[in-house]
Formats: sequence, structure tokens, C-alpha cells
Amino acid sequence: MMPVRRSSDRPRPAGLLPCLGFLLALAVPQVARAQAAAAPVPAPAPAGEAAPEPPPAPPATTPPTAPAPTPAAAPEHAPAEDAEGPEHGKKGKKHKRHALALELIEKDAPQADERGEQSKGDKHGKREKDRSDKHELLLKGRLFTLAEVSHRNETVVASGGGLETRDRNALDLELQSARFGVNYRSPLRFLSAQLEFDVASKPLVKDAFIEVGKTFFVKAGQFKVLSSTFELESPWTLPLVRRGLVHDLMTDWLDIAGRRPGVAVGYRGGKGGIRPRLTLGAFQGTVLKEVLPGDRDVMLIDHASLKAQTYAARAEISPGPVKLGAWYEHRVGALTAVEFSHFETFGVDAELNVAFEKSALRAWVDGTAGESLYVTDDKPGSDPYPWFAAGRALVGYRFGGMALGEPYVEPFGFLALMDPDTEVVSDLVTEAAVGVAAGYWDRLRVTLQGEITDAKRNFPNGFLANQSPEHSSLLLQAGARF
Repeated sequence: MMPVRRSSDRPRPAGLLPCLGFLLALAVPQVARAQAAAAPVPAPAPAGEAAPEPPPAPPATTPPTAPAPTPAAAPEHAPAEDAEGPEHGKKGKKHKRHALALELIEKDAPQADERGEQSKGDKHGKREKDRSDKHELLLKGRLFTLAEVSHRNETVVASGGGLETRDRNALDLELQSARFGVNYRSPLRFLSAQLEFDVASKPLVKDAFIEVGKTFFVKAGQFKVLSSTFELESPWTLPLVRRGLVHDLMTDWLDIAGRRPGVAVGYRGGKGGIRPRLTLGAFQGTVLKEVLPGDRDVMLIDHASLKAQTYAARAEISPGPVKLGAWYEHRVGALTAVEFSHFETFGVDAELNVAFEKSALRAWVDGTAGESLYVTDDKPGSDPYPWFAAGRALVGYRFGGMALGEPYVEPFGFLALMDPDTEVVSDLVTEAAVGVAAGYWDRLRVTLQGEITDAKRNFPNGFLANQSPEHSSLLLQAGARF
């Protein structure tokens, strides 16, 4: 008796083989696509030459027991060779592989670019975050020592109680300046501050202010009154050993320029063009504290008046290497410890800084005019406040020093004139200096300078408290900066 076979136990070659063929037909195109994606895209053939044909894909193997699928069982993804013949099939495969590779490249490229941009964005964001959280502190300082051999006329009290004039020769060694300071820049890029003090004799605050803004700015604290570029320039920048007699007469005796507590508002232009700048300020005035022969000391006006301020303005443009400026000061001045008045003062100036391949030319020129506090004793008329006029010129030519710390030599010359009263004759003050500075640019310098001053017979006695302004000196200065 034959065993009974269930329908599930009987072999079905007629139904199984078409299924295997269908699966193989699906697998072959997938393998071809994977090979095309992994293979590099062939470079285009030169013009006039036939493009080389890619090697034919290895034929798909089928189990030996499975017959080839019938045409009716071929899927719609069958290779183009079956539909268009051998030649067209190879070209079709080649074009399909190229298209598939380009499709994969285009599909992946945006993702890579997106990842790259995201990475750049992350880095940029990190930099912005680091910058926004960064406090910048810059410590700075400079030191000047001076040796002076001088010959001058001085007025002293004689043994009989009267005044007499005598010649004096002297050698003086001094610590001219010892300044230290710090510049601060806030994470808020428009906010900065500066503190600088001098400890050469006793701690003395020089600059201490806060500045807010870049293009439009506000500045408050203690800083230099708006005036000539020669006065606003740092003594380290000027090649001179000191600013000279005319500077002393204007700042110490006429209360022009100098440092005061105050507030200023202004505008500074961009880096291109003429770079305009305009600043307006109000500064606390001073009254007389003490007068000694050759020296005048003042103190700030405190709780005295609503009119105790000096008002000043300065405008400048910088076309190329030249800076042109004009300024005005409605200044407070005093001859006593309790009374003060306002005096008009104004000036114009120019600064030149031209760099060549291995040298540089620098120059400062200014002119100042205004009302004076001092009158010649025998001046006729009733005008209590005469007008003065002054002019200065400093020129230096530097050899070397084109980079920080580079050796240099800079000879220079200086000339200054002052007429204490434009209505009086024979009262002119003259000053001249020549010298040479050498060292390592902006780091270390030694300056040798000779200077001479002279005053005519009608020079007002109020200046220098009856001390003669005439002298001649040979100066040797050493300075360092960090």
C-alpha cells in the first residue's frame, strides 16, 4: 500500500523555480548598483576619442538545479541588455552607473556641506562666546631718568633782604617719571577704562577714566583737556626730553591744557577717507594754591560756583599721513586762591607721520592765541587781560625703527616762540633745542639734547614769579617702556 503524501510534502519544482528566479533577478541589479556606488566615477574621455567601456559585470550565477527564469518571469528591473541588445545594454549600464554615482554624490554632498557649515557655525559660535566672555587687561609702564648740566640766571634774596640776580651752574640727577598703568577692555566691546599714575616723587594719578562707545563715545574721569596735538601727545612718543619753557608758561601759569576731572562726548570716523573726529568736553577749573619762584601750584575749585568749569572742543581730520586740528578752550584761570575768571583760548595744529622703506619723517606744528593773566608792569592802557600768541615746531627724521624693538637713530630739532602781550614790544620769549635719540624702537631709548631759552626785557614779571626764563642746558635722558 503506497503511503499517502500530504500536499505540503510533495516537491513543487514548477512553482519554486520561478520564485528563485524572481529573487535572483531582484538581487543582481542591487549588487550592480552597490558596485557602481563604490567605484569611482570615470573621468570624461578627451574630445575626439571614444570613451572606454567599463568591464562587463560578472554574470549572476544560479543554482545548477534551477533553470533560467522564463521571459515571462523577468521583472521590470531587468538589465537593459535584455531589451536592447548587447551594445545598447553596455551603454545603458554605463549611463545608469554614472547616473547612479552622481545621484549618490549629489545626495551625500548637501549632507556633508550641511555638516561642514554646522561645524563652522559651532566654531564661530564658540569664538563669539569666548570673545563675549573675555576681559582684557593690559599692564603698561615707562621710566625716565634725567641728568642735566645747566647754566641759568636766577633771582634770590640777598643777605640784606633785597633781591639780586646771579648766575648758577648745576648738575642735577633726577627720576623724571615713573608711570604705571592698566588698560581694561570689557566683554562689551564698546566699554573700556584706563588708569595711570606716577610714583616718581609720590603717587599721583595721571589718567583715570571710563570710555563708552566707538563711533560715538562718552568719556568720564580724569584726562587731558582738549587742546593742541603737541600737548595731547605722549612724552614717550615725542623725541624731546621735555616739552620746554613755552609749554610750562601755558600749562602751569596760564592754566591751558593739562589734566582735569571732566566729561567729554564725541564722534570718531572710520578708517577710510579723512577720518574726522569731533570732541566736546567740560572740565573742572582750578584756582591758585601757592606761588614760588619758578613754580606755581593750583588746586581744583570745590563747592564754589556753578561756573567753575572749563569748556573745550577739538575737531580734526586725517587725510593720509597728515592730521589737521583746531581747538577752542573757554578756560578758568585765577590769580588768587578765591577768585577766578574765564579766558578765551584757541589754536590750530598739524601732525605729520610719513614712513619710508627704512626711515620715517615726523613733525608737529601748532599755533595758539588767547587771553593772558599777566600784564607788564609799565604797560599803558587799562586792558586787564592782554592777548598772547605762541607757536611751536618739532621735526624728527628716524633711521631704522620700522618695527617694534628694531634699532633706530632719530635726530630732531625744536623751536618755540611766545609773545606774552601782542601790544607790547621787546617781550618775546624764544626757545630752541636740538638732539638725537637712539635705541630700540618703542622699547628703550637714550636721548642727548641741548637747549637754550631767552626772554626780552619787557617779559612780564608775573610769569615765573620774577624768575628769569633764560637758561642753557645739556640733557641726557634714558627711558624704557613695557
